Amino acid sequence: MPKIINPADWSELYSYDYISREELDKKIKKAENAYAYWKNTSFEERKTLFKKLASLMLENKEELAKLDTQEMGMLYSWALWDVSKSAAGILYTADNFENWISPKEFNEWGITGQIVYESMWIVYTVSPWNFPYNQVFRNAAPNILAWNVVLSKHASNVVWVARKIEELFLQAWFPEWVYQNIEISASESEYIISHPSVRWTNITGWDKAWRVIGSLAWKYIKPSVLELGWSDPFILLDTSNLDKAVELAVTWRLSSCGQKCNSSKRLIVVEELYEEFCKKLAKAFWELKVWDPFDSETKVWPLAKEDALWDLETLVSKSMKTGAKLLIWWKRIQPSPQSSPNGRGSSSWWFYFEPTVVCDVVPGMSLFDEETFWPIAAVIKAKDTDHAIELANSSRFGLTAWVFTDDKAKFEYAASRLESGSVFWNKIPTSYPFLPYWGIKDSWYGRELWETGIKNFMNEKVIAY
Repeated sequence: MPKIINPADWSELYSYDYISREELDKKIKKAENAYAYWKNTSFEERKTLFKKLASLMLENKEELAKLDTQEMGMLYSWALWDVSKSAAGILYTADNFENWISPKEFNEWGITGQIVYESMWIVYTVSPWNFPYNQVFRNAAPNILAWNVVLSKHASNVVWVARKIEELFLQAWFPEWVYQNIEISASESEYIISHPSVRWTNITGWDKAWRVIGSLAWKYIKPSVLELGWSDPFILLDTSNLDKAVELAVTWRLSSCGQKCNSSKRLIVVEELYEEFCKKLAKAFWELKVWDPFDSETKVWPLAKEDALWDLETLVSKSMKTGAKLLIWWKRIQPSPQSSPNGRGSSSWWFYFEPTVVCDVVPGMSLFDEETFWPIAAVIKAKDTDHAIELANSSRFGLTAWVFTDDKAKFEYAASRLESGSVFWNKIPTSYPFLPYWGIKDSWYGRELWETGIKNFMNEKVIAY
């Protein structure tokens, strides 16, 4: 029986039981029944329902955001953004999906006909805890707009959000069982993926999780979309405003307390700016307020899960033993009777970790080679632009990259050589519903968002005359 702990104060929020195999079979049968109706709905029906869903989310965003903060410790203002971004993505996709997946006529080489887009049936999705609403809706919305129905396994520590999402679909007057939350153990994934009615699977998750889901999808010959792992680079090549570069680097490295797939994990800086950048970065990290996630002044909030604290301590310790240099504080915050002026310390804080800066990180160190999903900045020195690109590419991951330079030509030179799904110039990299979202190497398999994302979950059928 999983027990869910509030990361901010160690209080037990709730416990729950996984559903039985018999209950899971009933849910799969309900999904089959829902599909029989849903596959015949019109574009307008689906658009109307999703617009109602987005409207409900915006009307109730304070209530919804509170669940994020309670279950996984997210700063309340960020939790509001999680809800608002999800609603915005739903609205954009609902406004554009008909154009994307309407039949396309062709007349080439004496052959005429249509390319039509058909649903696949039931899609099994596995979502992580770091943005509890957006991680679900960014694949569930296009899936269901594409006439599919969804069985959704959310992370085990955000069950309140998972149940609320299912409730929102029903409140928006979606037919029952088009979207179902399933509270199962990870061991049930093979049973679901092997089921003949389940035609597709989608996961955003940790390295071990996606390897399991990916291998099962191959085993049972089921298409899949896998968002895998991340170690995105921030690359500082030159700047006339170092303070601004540091400010943006801090903002994005600590985006969602560092628990964000496309926040920059490796900060690569050319040597002429390196020492000053490290000093300013360390000062900025030290001045951040570590506090209650419901406090609007908080900048660093608790990590979502306790095991992250031990993983972080291990990675920092291993890197220091091989030559990395600690610039500021790395430790788990232990209880203390009083709070200090900058907000550090409390009698009940257990999932907090000091924001940490480690410099002189090089390939081969844990902080360079592995995912760092926490409030830690690994700073790496580059000789020049080409060396910075080489360092950025010296990773098994390739989701996004961020190049900071005053010189557009230098950016374009770097962008054409960086191994990633997207490259941003002096702009914080993130996902948008009007752009395809994906990565290369060990970061991604398949596509999400925009036209390519919704078509991923459909049968692209050729009808020739």
